[in-house]
Amino acid sequence: MSLDNLKLSPFLVKELYENSLTGIESVEPKDAPAKKTVQAKANAASGKGTRFLGENKKNIVVAVTEKEYPFAAEDDLNFLINILRACNISLEDIALVNCCNNSAAVYEPLNIQFSPGIILFLGTEPQQLGFPVQIPQNRIQKYKGQQYLCAPSLQQLASDKEAKKALWTALKQLFSIG
Repeated sequence: MSLDNLKLSPFLVKELYENSLTGIESVEPKDAPAKKTVQAKANAASGKGTRFLGENKKNIVVAVTEKEYPFAAEDDLNFLINILRACNISLEDIALVNCCNNSAAVYEPLNIQFSPGIILFLGTEPQQLGFPVQIPQNRIQKYKGQQYLCAPSLQQLASDKEAKKALWTALKQLFSIG
């Protein structure tokens, strides 16, 4: 694939050049909130810290393990956005962390960087990241003022109705959804 033939949608151009282009406010598609990709926040200045997607406005970390994508496949990301929307939160409210090949995605650095009140492990084992608690699937575990929830990967959840129901039950409790 040549860069000479690369075509960008108006929405993507706006996202990439938001601070340098003017007069393109109307290019966002009507369904943009569902498809909008929040800029990855990385500590680029020092090269330290955990790369993540989102803005972490509500101090919620969602940890995934994805070998083939920087954060998640497009379908999985859309599925996650729908889950978040059902919980009355958005991608901007979380920090989506891909723990695969991310050496800073371990217990202490994650706590220091994000100050999470809630950590969701989706297809990720907390012990592999140095977390000091055992977390049964779809059960909320409290430890040191934080709440943890472990569930299958986004791919598994998308295809397993029973796993999706079990997660939803736990999420309703975690986020106090009626």
